[in-house]
Amino acid sequence: MEEIGTCIATKLAECLWDPVSRHARYLFCFNKFIGDVEKAKGELEVQLADVNKRKKDADKKFEELMPSVKKWLEEVKAILEEVQKQQRELEGGGNKCFNVSLRYSLAKQMDDKANKMKELKRNTSFDPFSLPTQLPGINTQFSSEGVMYFKSRDSTYHSLLKAMKDGKNKMVGLYGMGGSGKTTLAIEVGKKVEELKLFDKVFKVVVSRPLNVRNIQKQIKENTGLKFEEETESAIAQRLLIGLRSMKVLIILDDLWSNLNLQEIGIPPNCCILLTTRLRGVCDSMHCQSTFELSLLTREEAWALFMMHANLTNDSFNEFDDVGRKIVDECKGLPIAVVTMGSALSGKGIVDWKSALWRLQHSLPLDIDESLKSPFACLELSYEYLSNLAKKLFLLCSMFPEDHEIHMEDLIRFAKGNLESEEIAYTMENARNEILVSINRLLDSCLLMHTDKKAHVKMHDLVRDVALWITKKQHEAILVDRQVVSRMLDENETLKETKAISLWNLEKKFMLSNQWHCPTLEILLLHSTDGFIEDLGGIESLKVLALVTFSFKWEYYFGEQIQWSMPQSIVSSLMNLHTLCFRGILFGNISFLCHLKRLEILDLRGSKFDELPGGIVDMKKLKLLDVFKCEIEKSPLEVIQKCEELEELYIWDRVSGITKDFFLSRLKRYVIYDSTFGSTIHAPFIEYYDDCIEVLRALCIQGLEVSTLNSSMKDLILRANCLWLHNCRWDHNNINSEIKHLGVSNCPNKRFIVDNLGTNFPQTGQVFSHLMTLKLVEMDSLEQLFQDSSIRCSLPMLQELSISCCPNLTTILTHATVTSIPELRKLGIYSCENVKWLFSYCLASHCPSLVELRIWNCLELESLIGEEEALGDRLLQDKQDRPCVSVICKIPLESLHI
Repeated sequence: MEEIGTCIATKLAECLWDPVSRHARYLFCFNKFIGDVEKAKGELEVQLADVNKRKKDADKKFEELMPSVKKWLEEVKAILEEVQKQQRELEGGGNKCFNVSLRYSLAKQMDDKANKMKELKRNTSFDPFSLPTQLPGINTQFSSEGVMYFKSRDSTYHSLLKAMKDGKNKMVGLYGMGGSGKTTLAIEVGKKVEELKLFDKVFKVVVSRPLNVRNIQKQIKENTGLKFEEETESAIAQRLLIGLRSMKVLIILDDLWSNLNLQEIGIPPNCCILLTTRLRGVCDSMHCQSTFELSLLTREEAWALFMMHANLTNDSFNEFDDVGRKIVDECKGLPIAVVTMGSALSGKGIVDWKSALWRLQHSLPLDIDESLKSPFACLELSYEYLSNLAKKLFLLCSMFPEDHEIHMEDLIRFAKGNLESEEIAYTMENARNEILVSINRLLDSCLLMHTDKKAHVKMHDLVRDVALWITKKQHEAILVDRQVVSRMLDENETLKETKAISLWNLEKKFMLSNQWHCPTLEILLLHSTDGFIEDLGGIESLKVLALVTFSFKWEYYFGEQIQWSMPQSIVSSLMNLHTLCFRGILFGNISFLCHLKRLEILDLRGSKFDELPGGIVDMKKLKLLDVFKCEIEKSPLEVIQKCEELEELYIWDRVSGITKDFFLSRLKRYVIYDSTFGSTIHAPFIEYYDDCIEVLRALCIQGLEVSTLNSSMKDLILRANCLWLHNCRWDHNNINSEIKHLGVSNCPNKRFIVDNLGTNFPQTGQVFSHLMTLKLVEMDSLEQLFQDSSIRCSLPMLQELSISCCPNLTTILTHATVTSIPELRKLGIYSCENVKWLFSYCLASHCPSLVELRIWNCLELESLIGEEEALGDRLLQDKQDRPCVSVICKIPLESLHI
């Protein structure tokens, strides 16, 4: 019992002593606690540095810290701040430490903080330390609410999606008019790509203009979660290049205006790019492997979009429905116009709807309705990005009526006459090239649209309204409204800011008063089928005057000419005129032209007059003369060949034939028709002229022996890319080896088209290697196209071959002379009564594109393919009963037209 009591007493003493001794240490070992805190703090700071390094590595990998790590960092930050605060108190405490109670309290706090820091130092075995960051995807960023499905765009959507899935397309382009919905479609494609998990990350970056590299880099950084502190563009680019190389990313580069150096931005080659742009050329400069154009909406799609934004329902068949459909028609399928008009009119009364329709129908550019500000600003931005010449052409296009299909030749002639020499090259050839380049720029910018007709363009109605609005803003108004002009005439207004007047489909009674003063007017374009002005004053600045009954075209004008004479008062006002265009007008004497010394372009196409006055020889600036399809009592050729400065000539002479001495040394572009031999050849190859708008040299001559012509005439023949020879003696060496369209008729004693390889065809196989069309008519002596098997050539570009009334021709094409005709689509044989077969079998197998075969009145024709080959199906036995035969053969024909 005594031992037990002693043990209990000892334990009790220990239990009492430990707290007493600890509390005693707080009083007597104060400096030791200060040291313990310093040591624990230092060790914790070392551990904190290690954790921060791991955190930095996680940031580089786009990883997010685990909650335990975040909590540890917060606690470490808090304890270190407390220790630092306590240390500042100790340093500034002075005699407070001699206070026993305070000294005890501080020592205890330091002991607790030291233990806390030691515990934090021990608890750093984080597993896991971090996980990949889940940034918001493109589906989260962009809602599909309000996005409508349009069937007309379904193919574009799926084509884009297919290009993204392919894996080979690193650069895909989508272009279209401003406000057509490119961004919306690209985002919808991006959402689908994200759903399919084809990429680690899909995001959109707005490029816009002016180009801001730092802003683009910032958007990429925010969308990828990359963390770095660099501030210069080059340093940021390097960080982005390193970070993106380890990711599979699709970047939608939205609203691109020019070529973008992706490496300088920080986008590595492994990234996939879907870019949107208004400029077709941007897709080319960015080397897009696939490029797609976004079309405008159909009428019904536009109506559905309008209904949604105007809050119309399908049962709204009332006056709102009727006016609304007309408003949608004026928007011509441009989504931004449809949406803004619908949104602006939602909840408004019928008066507001009718007012909006009236504004749209009358192209009011002076006071933009609030509903049109968005599309106007959008399209004006496209205009601002154009070159000066393209801007002028853009505004010039607004002079033509709504939905008018504008022939590029009209733009060239009107623009050339209105451009100063320092803005564009002086020669017609260079001017034509520069203008065509700018037209293509407008097409690439989607400010102009292609049409079904070659060499024609058109302007969207709303784009035209924007152009007219811009001219008013620039104080160079273009007047296109007959009613507005009539009101101004009635009120005798002076149009100080009018740059151009263009009035179409004028009534006969329409008159322009000679009191009307237009001191800044440079272009006057009047179209009528009834009559023109009787007088006009105050037009001394006029550079382009066009009084026309039809727009430019190559086809013959069948309408009656309008009888009109030029008032002398107008002539005296035209001293600065550069372009004069009178089409389809019945004149008498046109000697007034001789006063227009500065004239560069004279277009009299389809008009009728007595003679071309000799005085035009003194018009030393005249570069282009067009008397095509004119009715002229006296042949103009004698006068024309004295106009030595002419660079372009278009003439169809019915009076006297072109002589062997015709001479014009400066001609670069020409269409010269000698049609005095009658109606056998109406207008050869005229359907192809719009194909060669950049270089057109067409010649139709008759009754000449080419070897006796002067050097100028020989040169015209040798340079022609469209040539018709009627009743001529010629050798194929007199013909351009790169000719595209060749026609031959009634040429005597011509047994072969090519009878030997001369100097102009130095190598076998180069005979007519650019020929696209070959027509042979009434060649009585013709036996074969090529003389013998020593002439073996390919006709790689030939698309159409037509042979008529050649009685001695027995075979058409043999493999002995022609190796292949891969592009031949049309073959017509008419009234060649001795033709027995068309092809050798070997050649037939080399005509994969043939889709149209026409045979008429070929009574001896037995088979398509040579009889000696024993191939091909026989034609009908009774050929006399059916001279027009149905052809069935082994040539891969898609259709037959007999």
